[in-house]
Amino acid sequence: MKYLYFIRHGKATHKSMPDSKRYLTEKGIKRTKKYAGLLAGQNIKPDLIVSSPATRALQTAEIIAEILEYPVQEIQINPVFYFEPEREVINQIKSFSDKYDHIFMVGHNPIWTDLADQFSEDALWHLRTSGIFGTKIDTDSWKNILQSRRQNTILIN
Repeated sequence: MKYLYFIRHGKATHKSMPDSKRYLTEKGIKRTKKYAGLLAGQNIKPDLIVSSPATRALQTAEIIAEILEYPVQEIQINPVFYFEPEREVINQIKSFSDKYDHIFMVGHNPIWTDLADQFSEDALWHLRTSGIFGTKIDTDSWKNILQSRRQNTILIN
C-alpha cells in the first residue's frame, strides 16, 4: 500500500518580487502549522517530503517537517513541482523509490488541485492554500499508481 499526499503551499505574499521568491504570510504560517498539527494528531507521518523549489513551498514543507518530526535537511527539492505539466509530475511520482510508502508532495495550484482531483474518488473542487489531500493507493510500486485502486484518506481544506 502506498500513501500520497498533495499539499498546497501556504498563503504567500503578493509583493513585487519574482514569483519563485514569494514567501509565506503570517496567515500562511499559522494555517500550515494548524493543518500539520491535524496530521500529527492522526499520527500521519511522511517517509519522504518533496517540495517545489519556490520559497513559499519550501517554507510550507519545512513547517510540516518540523511539526511531524521529519528531518528538515532531508526534504528533497524537485523543480518539476514548480508549474511543470501534470504528466511530468506524474512521471516523477512513478519514479519514486518503492522503499517509501508515505510521500508528502508540496507544490502549487492549479496543478495540485488537478492532480488531487485525478487521484480522488470524488470530485475535488479546489485545494486551498495549506490544503492537504491524501490518498491510499492499492499497490506496492509507485510505477502502478495510475491503474491501481485509490481511496481518499484525508482532506484538510
